[in-house]
Amino acid sequence: MGKTFVGFGFGAIQGGLFLPEAYRSGNFSRLVVSEIDSTAVEQIRKSAGNYACNVAEPDHVRLEEVSGLEILNPLIPADREKLVEAIASANELCTALPSYTLYDAGGQASVASLLAEGLQKKLHNTDRPAAVVYAAEN
Repeated sequence: MGKTFVGFGFGAIQGGLFLPEAYRSGNFSRLVVSEIDSTAVEQIRKSAGNYACNVAEPDHVRLEEVSGLEILNPLIPADREKLVEAIASANELCTALPSYTLYDAGGQASVASLLAEGLQKKLHNTDRPAAVVYAAEN
């Protein structure tokens, strides 16, 4: 079974740094991101999980492409359920929200609630891998 990377927030830090690095590393067979912006979710789904971003190099801008991204909206119950399972099976997780004050915003769809539920599942099943959690808030 391959490794899973789960990100929270699909802004510039997650979409332009963490997800491309996870993809490029070749260490993950599954890339999942939680995003509440329904337009972003729809666009990534329409592109079959593919997107590109610009990366500034010292002397030029290069295009970085990512494919195979699963994007889930925790405000949608079926997506929330999939997200909790992805968290429970994740090897690495990364939050990249506009502010740490958003961790508990959104009730059951909040990052805090999702992480708590997913990590509880992980703790209660020894078949689930240990995970590294990165916090990269602005």
